[in-house]
Formats: sequence, structure tokens, C-alpha cells
Amino acid sequence: MKRFFLLVTALAFLLPGRVSAQTDMPFSMAAGVSLGVMDGAGVDLAFGVIDNLNVRVGYGLIPSFLIKEYGIDLPEWGNNPATSTAMTGKIPGSGNLLVDYHPGGKSFKVTAGLFFGSGNFASVYNTKALPESYHSAGVSYYVDGDTEDITKFYRIQTDDKGIVSAAFKSGAVRPFVGVGFGSAIPKNRVGVTFDLGVEYTGGFDLRTDARNRKGDIENIPLTTKGVLQTIYEIRGHSREMSYDKYVSYVDKLRELPVLPVARVSVFVKLF
Repeated sequence: MKRFFLLVTALAFLLPGRVSAQTDMPFSMAAGVSLGVMDGAGVDLAFGVIDNLNVRVGYGLIPSFLIKEYGIDLPEWGNNPATSTAMTGKIPGSGNLLVDYHPGGKSFKVTAGLFFGSGNFASVYNTKALPESYHSAGVSYYVDGDTEDITKFYRIQTDDKGIVSAAFKSGAVRPFVGVGFGSAIPKNRVGVTFDLGVEYTGGFDLRTDARNRKGDIENIPLTTKGVLQTIYEIRGHSREMSYDKYVSYVDKLRELPVLPVARVSVFVKLF
């Protein structure tokens, strides 16, 4: 990821210079900061390649955040004491390479490009360490909630620090299309831009590490039915309880192929 970002940055510096030398067109450059949905706070470099066409390369990062509403609240069961903890969410940083086209040289622009990252779109983990028994014994989990199929049985355990985590997997490279206003190469010294669009994820796959029946660790999918089945068993709910409506709602959100992107940026023209 870091090597790829450095390579893109180097190409972004070299390519405009070649275009300028070959066409005798002026080459412009600007630096900016941005704040957006899905890519957080970021830094950007913009290059005026040819008339009405700008190239942007940047990197955004969202700080870790506390998720109090969806924490772990487990009663006493078996050899495991009652415990509760909030969850922490983390969205890894992502790079972007975007091309802006301004029809007629106006403020309005059409943008296309790529967002790229590690392939882990987001992860969640318990903020407070769980008791040792959750490391030694763990909790039972059946993929798809099918307790009749022993081949789908796993045991989810904490690591040696009492932490259990899950990650939303998506494509490492995510195409982006959008529209906006404002040029990343300001006509004056400072300019403001706005972007609105969507990035294609292809949907998400929620996964975690767990031990299979042989004791080997596998990275397995966390299905909604499987998770709810485990929660109901821990909390003493009946296995006959209907939860189809929850499964349908959550799964539709997880399978959403695109995510909205909105961003406000401030650029300072360097030359």
C-alpha cells in the first residue's frame, strides 16, 4: 500500500512535467487539505495537466472511534463471568488518484478515479479485554446459524490480550465517479472545492479468525444468522425465536455495492 502510494505520487510529479515540456502549456500545482465522508481528513496534491483537466493524488485517514451502542454485553454463562465492553471501530487510511474535467473551463467538474487501500475497509474490536475464559474456551459459532451441520462449527476466541476483532473486507482498489464544484488549481491563491459521488465496493464480507473442529485457525465469514444464533444461545433465548427480519435488513446493508463519498477541500496554489 505504501509503496503503491509513493509510486503514484512520483508518477504524478513526473507526468505533468513531461506534458508541459511537450505542449508548451503552463504547468500548475496546488496543495490542499480535505475533510470527507468515507475518507476522513486528508492531504492532497493537485496538478494542472492540460486546459480544463486536473489530476489529484491524496491520502485520507479516519481516527479510531468508540461504538457504545453496539458493545458486548454478556451475562454469566458456563464458566464465563458476566462482562460488558464498548467496541472500537477503525477505518484504515486510503489513498486516491482522481482526474477532474471542467467542461468549458467552468467551476462544475466531472471526476473519475480510484480509491485504494489494504482490502480491510473497516474493523471492529472490543475496547476492554474480555476475561481469560473467553480465550481458553471461547464461544460456539455456526456459519449461517445451522446448528445441525457440524462442519460449520467453529469456536471464536479472544487473542492473548483478551481482544476479538472482525474486519469488513472489500476490494483493495475501488473505482470512483462523481461531480462537484471548484477547481483544485485555484485561479486565485486559495480555492475551495466540493465533491459528491460514489465508490464501488462490490459489497462487504465480514470475517474473523476462529478455530475449526481440528483446532486450526481459519479466517471465516461472520454471517448475520450465525452471529444472532450465538447471541441468542448465550443470552438464553429460544432457538425457535424468529429473526429473519433482522437478517434481511442487515444483510442488505452489508451487500450494498456502492458507498457515498462527499468531500470539502481547501487548496493553495503553489505555482
